[in-house]
Amino acid sequence: MPKQGSDANLKVLAAPGWLTREYVQQRLRSYLKESKLQLQKLHIQPATANGENYASVMTRIIVEYTDKDMCQHTDNFIVKTTFADKDPASHLLEQYGVYVREMDMYEEELPKLAKIIQLELGDSRKMFARTVYVDREHDSIVFEDMSLEKYCVADRLKQLDRNHTQLVLEKLAKFHAAGAVLNERQPGIYGQKYDRCFFNKHTQAYKPIMQNMLRALITSIEDDKALHQRYAAKLSGVIDHIMEYGERTMELSKGDFATLCHGDLWTTNIMFNYLNDGTPDNMIFIDFQFSVWSSPAIDLHYFFCTSVQNDLHRNHQAELVQFYYQNLVDALTKLKYKGQVPSLFEFQLQFQARAFYGVFCSLVFLAAMLHNGPEEFSIEKALSPSEADAAVRVAVYKNELYRKKLREILPMLDHKGLLDEM
Repeated sequence: MPKQGSDANLKVLAAPGWLTREYVQQRLRSYLKESKLQLQKLHIQPATANGENYASVMTRIIVEYTDKDMCQHTDNFIVKTTFADKDPASHLLEQYGVYVREMDMYEEELPKLAKIIQLELGDSRKMFARTVYVDREHDSIVFEDMSLEKYCVADRLKQLDRNHTQLVLEKLAKFHAAGAVLNERQPGIYGQKYDRCFFNKHTQAYKPIMQNMLRALITSIEDDKALHQRYAAKLSGVIDHIMEYGERTMELSKGDFATLCHGDLWTTNIMFNYLNDGTPDNMIFIDFQFSVWSSPAIDLHYFFCTSVQNDLHRNHQAELVQFYYQNLVDALTKLKYKGQVPSLFEFQLQFQARAFYGVFCSLVFLAAMLHNGPEEFSIEKALSPSEADAAVRVAVYKNELYRKKLREILPMLDHKGLLDEM
């Protein structure tokens, strides 16, 4: 999940056995509509750093081929595939349907959404990586390598400034508007396929992870008398109720605006390209394993709590929600959305009603996202009952960058009553 910052930290992963020259050649012929294409060379290398991705394996393939006119070409693609069946993460993640869902997104939904955004909203900027091939037999997706177009992930440790944040919110509003309109045109398109994120009515497989992490958080602040004395008991209460309160955030009330949400919206799942002066020019969304039909407020809370700089999160949140809302309404209006569009006041209430989602993001996931230690953190370590892995979890929370944030996060959550029994 977290970026480690250099190629030296790339983890050497065995390429899937089925990823052969013949396999790649067939896919390229179909994708490029070149039946006489001949693959000359295939280079395979890992595409993710240690700890960068917890739910899949990313492999970069570099291909050298000739077309029907015998012209030489070199190109890069990304192959995203599941963990091996023996990995504990696979068993957990399958209960959330993440592998099938992402294949559905890349094969069925993203092309439709991109078309709406480009043709009807008039935004020609790229929104997603183009799908080359969805392989359901191998639970894998092949898509274009956006690094070739100079897209890259922002520094997850520095987090996003206002320019980056507003660009994400502008594009997110269009993504959400297109999802709502597509569902209106094809009623029920998202109902059953996109019915579960980290919290849902079908499985609580993430519960051990969330509780283990919160226990590690409590242990990690034992050396800070003031923090421990003030918050340890309250955090223990959060452990008892985290699934119940989290599931409440996913419930839709009458009049709520709902749409297809990204579901896992943080810096590593966003790629930017830049102008020569360093200003972000465009961004794309990647990684749609947890996409879900719900309130867009869950994407906003997740993004604010994990990805934007402290001052923006702490002092400008309502302003950023308004910025997103204005872009959402503009897009819905252009798309002639017939459903009920909430007022800004109503949408702010909808956002506040899901504030507990910020507890989950800030206290369970954020420490792992900011982890930059020598030892890789993983779902397996988050799940493990061993004392050694429990110690690793505590060390993740003792990261000074996270501890500094925690001293602001805990009072902010406490003042809102989000650490109390609700």
